[in-house]
Amino acid sequence: MSHTETLPLTMRAVRLDETGPPENLQLVEQPVPAVGPHDVLIRTELAGVLYADAEARKGSYFKPTRLPWLPGREVAGTVVACGDAVTGFLPGDRAMAIVHAGGCYAEYVAASTGGAPQPAADIIKLPENVAFDQGLVYLANFRLAHLVVHAQAKVPQGASVVIHGAAGGMGAMVTQIAASLGCDVTALCRGRREADFCLANGATRAIDTLAHDYVDAVLGATGGRGVDFSFNGVGGETTNRDPLIVKPFGEVILYGYVAGKTPLEPFDVNKTWTLKLFSAANYLATPHFEQATRAMLDWFRTKPLLSAGEIFPMSRVVDAHHALEAGDLLCKLCLRPD
Repeated sequence: MSHTETLPLTMRAVRLDETGPPENLQLVEQPVPAVGPHDVLIRTELAGVLYADAEARKGSYFKPTRLPWLPGREVAGTVVACGDAVTGFLPGDRAMAIVHAGGCYAEYVAASTGGAPQPAADIIKLPENVAFDQGLVYLANFRLAHLVVHAQAKVPQGASVVIHGAAGGMGAMVTQIAASLGCDVTALCRGRREADFCLANGATRAIDTLAHDYVDAVLGATGGRGVDFSFNGVGGETTNRDPLIVKPFGEVILYGYVAGKTPLEPFDVNKTWTLKLFSAANYLATPHFEQATRAMLDWFRTKPLLSAGEIFPMSRVVDAHHALEAGDLLCKLCLRPD
């Protein structure tokens, strides 16, 4: 094993012993992960917080939460040790990773490059021009947005699109990609702060759904025609209202349900429309995901980058999860070891 510093025996990490509210998340002492032959050990600068983390914490995620659970699947930091079989990474490298095994709400994270028993993590060297809090904005959400826009919806240049939750992590990335295609982008958001963010991020217009009925507002903005695509990570009642805002033969791409799971009533509107459901799992082993990764790295080189909207100390992980569920955040939420 190669390393650049003497490693402590223990670290602080977040653990969940019982599914339920944010208060069930505890900051505990854990052993620093052992570095296997295929592992890189990352000293955490920032851990990304995903809505899926909240779902798993509550026990409502589509995969069962195995307890005790060490949450967090996104990390950015510095490689401090590499196993003997690791190639392509060296101690001192700045890196970010999606660690499917979890455990990223911690001061140190082991990310596997392959081999049993852990599945390989998705580890990327962070370019020198990209800050840790910028990289985590793009690591998962940009590539997922690239998949839904290009691989699934196949949005053409100049199309008209609506983006639900456009100030959130995924919505912000769909906005950037759609704007780069010259699309007419209607951003749905909540409040003036979010609206200003969406307009600065490339949206053609922003509709405050706290002040306006979004169906009426979208139809008003499009002269009653509606849009070609609706990108919907909100779910809830919007699942059944979105057919009202797309044109005949338009598409609704549903990739989330932060507002809840509502039974679909597909025949409540007299229109030919398409509903597409998105699961990243079906794309990860395809060339589409490789293309999305290349697009992200090119974006890092050529485009202005967003930064995390809010960073909580890891000791305030309970507050961070409350903020996540309240939805009063811009773009990306992260934790920093303290």
